[in-house]
Amino acid sequence: MDAQRFVVMGAGEVGFHLARVLAQEGHQVTVIEPEERRGRRIEEELDVLLVRGNGAHLPVLREAQVEGCDLFIAVSSNDEANLVASRLARRLGAVRTAVRVGSAEEVIEHRWDYENLFEVDLLLSTELLTTTSILNAIRGQEAVAVESFAGGKVEVRQVRLEAGSPLVRAPLREAALPDGSLVAALFRGGEVIIPAGEDQARPGDEALILAGRDVIDRVERRVTDRRASLGLVVLAGGGATAHAVARFLSRLETEVKIIESERRRAEELAARFPEFQVIHGDATDQALLKAERIGAASSFVALTGSDEVNLMACLLAQELGSRREIALVQRAESSRLWGRLGLEGVLAPRALANRRIHDYIESGYSANIVSLQRGAAQVLERRLFAASPAAGVSLAEIRPPRGLIVATVVRDGRVFVPRGDDRLAVGDAVILFVRREELSMAQVLFPEREPR
Repeated sequence: MDAQRFVVMGAGEVGFHLARVLAQEGHQVTVIEPEERRGRRIEEELDVLLVRGNGAHLPVLREAQVEGCDLFIAVSSNDEANLVASRLARRLGAVRTAVRVGSAEEVIEHRWDYENLFEVDLLLSTELLTTTSILNAIRGQEAVAVESFAGGKVEVRQVRLEAGSPLVRAPLREAALPDGSLVAALFRGGEVIIPAGEDQARPGDEALILAGRDVIDRVERRVTDRRASLGLVVLAGGGATAHAVARFLSRLETEVKIIESERRRAEELAARFPEFQVIHGDATDQALLKAERIGAASSFVALTGSDEVNLMACLLAQELGSRREIALVQRAESSRLWGRLGLEGVLAPRALANRRIHDYIESGYSANIVSLQRGAAQVLERRLFAASPAAGVSLAEIRPPRGLIVATVVRDGRVFVPRGDDRLAVGDAVILFVRREELSMAQVLFPEREPR
């Protein structure tokens, strides 16, 4: 990749480490940071330019020379300041902007509004990234990918097929999948297969399925012939991330226990999730863990606000016999300690955000994207504008190549799989499956932003 120019607003864990990686790759990086201590660390440890001040203020953005920068990256801890700074940076001439916000709901429900009102090219939530990673870890081999599109209305999952799957026993056309669902691809070794109705999967293949949120679980059970639940899942901590994970688990066939140390929050969780057992107690209390048979858990997930508590709780759960331990950590040193203790299930929200932004840059600035099979294929989400070449045109008229599939369309809240005579309309959200060699064609037919 040729050298580019980046402006990073915020020198916390995400901003600091992202600036360091980009500078090490030979890019020109400017960091905006108002706090004296963080500013000194930037000057002492990184080969970047430092501008002291609030990135939501015009004079500071001008001093940072955001005009013409390839990407303005707002990752401070203040969501509102990040959004305002993004809008100002675009008006001053930044080519693109990426903004981090905290809430998963903001990204799922209002991403299109934020992206258009504040001119954001990539909107990401550390909470949503973390929740998705936790769910993928909990689901293990049963579904190695879970992603949401179109404001949470469409989900994409990559699932492993066994000999008992209907897709293995008979051609795909006989699978009788629910409306609004599609098997977009089969992954066999390093090969990406675009299946036709007469094709048949093999045991060990991984199927990429897309479906509306209300039927995706039914589709997965159908194609995997899965009957067993995920077993006992224990969540230690009842904060925002635990709430988001619990909300997803409530749709699955699984037993869930939530351990929360604050009585009021425990009562709120019990009212919100009556199907789960909510325990008011300390997740590091060994007697409590034994009494609640935590050793029988298929997954023990520590999501409290303390790295130390999460680490200790996971060590106790491991000692009691739980099959899988997953912990949320905020500090880099906690991740290193975790590795030395031989525990592998560590998730650092800031590292996930860092990786997502870096992947966005590496992909050539394709937002709302899931990269599959080491980049051999991608799932993209696009909104159709009046100037989009595909708007008002039927799929038969578009005649997309075999490696470009319009997998699902969301129109007025309805999710459907389009047929050849269906016309795409302005305002549609379309989910595309694209092989790497057809990505440029996808960008032409379905541009990412409306021409100004």
